[in-house]
Amino acid sequence: MFASVAVAQSPAQPSDGWDNAYYQILAESLRRAGNGKWVYASDGYAIGRIADVRTSPDGMHEIVVVQVRRLLGGGQVALPVYRLARIKGRIVSKNDRDFIRSMARLNTASGDRR
Repeated sequence: MFASVAVAQSPAQPSDGWDNAYYQILAESLRRAGNGKWVYASDGYAIGRIADVRTSPDGMHEIVVVQVRRLLGGGQVALPVYRLARIKGRIVSKNDRDFIRSMARLNTASGDRR
């Protein structure tokens, strides 16, 4: 007979969004064909158009750079892909428009108008 050894399982780590295959597939599809597509807030309002999809500076997440409509403050914001979803053909953020208005804007060149 073999003696069994109890192996302690490590507690589940909270998801950082990168381990989910759905978000990896979404990021890749946005990287390939997402530029210029509209992104909508959770309350249905159009946030703006996708300007770029890239890896975050810390290398942990994929982010979508959105050129925000002037109605919501203009400029560019970085939305993590794990805060986005495809719903009925639209790219929808889990954030509402008030949250988008309050987000920090990315530094861009003064002449950059996308």
